Amino acid sequence: MLKKLLYKIEKLRSGELEGFETLKEHIKSLDEFQYHQIVERLKFQIEIVEKYKPKVRPAIDPVVSTELGIYRRLDDFEIGKLLEYPECCIKSFVEDVRIAIDRKHLKEVEDMKEELKSRGVYAIVLPSGFIPCSLKCKEAIRKGYIGYLNKEEFDKILMLENELKEKIKHWHFGYEEYYEKILL
Repeated sequence: MLKKLLYKIEKLRSGELEGFETLKEHIKSLDEFQYHQIVERLKFQIEIVEKYKPKVRPAIDPVVSTELGIYRRLDDFEIGKLLEYPECCIKSFVEDVRIAIDRKHLKEVEDMKEELKSRGVYAIVLPSGFIPCSLKCKEAIRKGYIGYLNKEEFDKILMLENELKEKIKHWHFGYEEYYEKILL
């Protein structure tokens, strides 16, 4: 997934990718240093993530996200589409103003907790910053934005997250973690 993002960023910079007019304009306006930093940091993150092959992709390096304008919310629909979030999740985020895991999500956890535990699920994991329409969203699960992980898979996620935190330093105060974790 991160490789696809890198490809799209490169195509936006060259003007070859359609359907992202706001983001294309923004990425094309970055100076060479900023653009180079985005690409190199993302490539380094991809290199680390590929060693672990996690079931759920981590959040994007906060420096990359910031430079892409994600936190400025240039265009939430374009950003969601760029990140390949399910359309239902993008709509939920924008139209229902869901900016964090909320009571509805936590109610879903309570409702399915016993069933998930009986299947050996230890935790529900999402990339930090991804707010799904539902923790049961089949498309988000299929795309690797929501994972129902056993203990071994969860431990692997923690190892990946620790390596990312150690090797990709950033100044963003908004999130320290690359994953949202809901332990069952």
